[in-house]
Amino acid sequence: MKGLIITGLSSLVLGSFFTPVNANEIMAVNSTLEQNQIAYLSPVNLVSHGRRGTFREQGIPSHISFSLAIKSGQVDAESLVNAAIQAGRLSSDSLNHLSYLSQVQFELSQLDND
Repeated sequence: MKGLIITGLSSLVLGSFFTPVNANEIMAVNSTLEQNQIAYLSPVNLVSHGRRGTFREQGIPSHISFSLAIKSGQVDAESLVNAAIQAGRLSSDSLNHLSYLSQVQFELSQLDND
């Protein structure tokens, strides 16, 4: 009986040493996932946010003015990505991904055709 009690208490003590490490690891993974979700918008969603006025505070016009700014060259993929970075919607790495920028430019050109 004493052996069972000692084994049980030993398990509780040893278990308490490992729990905080696991909890911290879980929190680190969760915070990384949250950052990745915030830091990525698909090119389609980025252009949609631009058109709806999400980036007005960053100098990107909305609605009809957005389309006019694209046609006049005032808004392009790089300026829209920069605005999203400033707004905390994209990570700064997005400017280094040429395929992402070209996809954003393609989406902008599709708006220009509307």
